[in-house]
Amino acid sequence: MEQFLQDKTPFERLLILGGAIWLGAKVLDAITTPHDTVNYALYRKKRLVYHGVTYEDRLDMRLDEHEGCGKVFDDCVYDDAKPRRQALSLERKRIRRDKPVYNKHHNW
Repeated sequence: MEQFLQDKTPFERLLILGGAIWLGAKVLDAITTPHDTVNYALYRKKRLVYHGVTYEDRLDMRLDEHEGCGKVFDDCVYDDAKPRRQALSLERKRIRRDKPVYNKHHNW
């Protein structure tokens, strides 16, 4: 490894060090960030009507809230829990792509 680094310019060494630090930070973030949020989709007669995100342990309550405010659906599909930031990003992408009727934000 020393020979490898000796053959590099100071700038190249700095890039390698920076890349190693960045990678370590990403790995640490992935290990320590809680995977507690699920993305879910609501369907009515097999047609997508809503994309949502909620904490995994609140999914049933969230579905009750949707029914209470008048959203009509007959099926719910949800994925594995992930970090909240990742789930929110995925929700925005899915809403923009699919434009479900009950999603008012992120649609345009």
